[in-house]
Amino acid sequence: MMHKCIRAANLMGLAGLTAAAVLISGGTRTAWAAPANDPKAEEVARQMMQAMGGEDAWNAAHFVRFDFKVKVGSKLVADNHHLWDRKGGRYRLERLTKDGKHEVDLFNIGDYERSKAGLAYLDGKVQAGEAARKLLEDAYGSYINDSWWLSMPWKWFATGVNLKYLGTQKRGKESDDEVQLTFDHVGLTPGDLYHAFVSRDTHLMTHWDYILQSHEKGAWDWQYGTYHGVKLASNHTSADHKDSINMGDVRVLDAVDDSFFTDPAHSLPELK
Repeated sequence: MMHKCIRAANLMGLAGLTAAAVLISGGTRTAWAAPANDPKAEEVARQMMQAMGGEDAWNAAHFVRFDFKVKVGSKLVADNHHLWDRKGGRYRLERLTKDGKHEVDLFNIGDYERSKAGLAYLDGKVQAGEAARKLLEDAYGSYINDSWWLSMPWKWFATGVNLKYLGTQKRGKESDDEVQLTFDHVGLTPGDLYHAFVSRDTHLMTHWDYILQSHEKGAWDWQYGTYHGVKLASNHTSADHKDSINMGDVRVLDAVDDSFFTDPAHSLPELK
């Protein structure tokens, strides 16, 4: 089932951590829309995905391990650790709560979307009732938001995303193709607007600006790493260079012990 979910987070004054994420729940393939109205924008998008390793390589990526570390100035305000089974939909999220407890959330993306199913643990103790519901809701939101910052350039052809070519722009020494992304009646905030800047040399999206439906604005530079033949975000830096969103320990893996999706006693640093 394909869905689009918008999640805006304001972490310690860091506005604009918004995910306009068009995702396949538990799936491996992007749901391709009808051909874009703007052939040039579509050409830029396809060149970008090819430069990132190609659609086949991304669809073949089975397990993805990554972090989501947000710094406002020198202060770490978010530190989430993720393990994502892209083919089976299983998910593990680890982090510390505000009061210093070790949180582990285990769920299947599709099951959660259908029935809010999943297990949430604090310091190894399974939670129940409203406490479990809230932890799982926040964990699912973190999956949506954080995976968007990891892999947004792979989602340009998903159903409900409109691409428009705006021409070439000079950013410092770099010459970019500018592409506008809008959303067609999908998600909670379809009025969000993105301007993505794709280097004409590397064909990678190196910067984006956005104006949210709420009128908040943001601008971030993107950096990448190559993981098992696939390029994913490694770090983001705010336009004023004061804040960062780092993806930490990014890995694309062919196999993972099943117990990481069932046993809260494990810890993702154990995963080799």
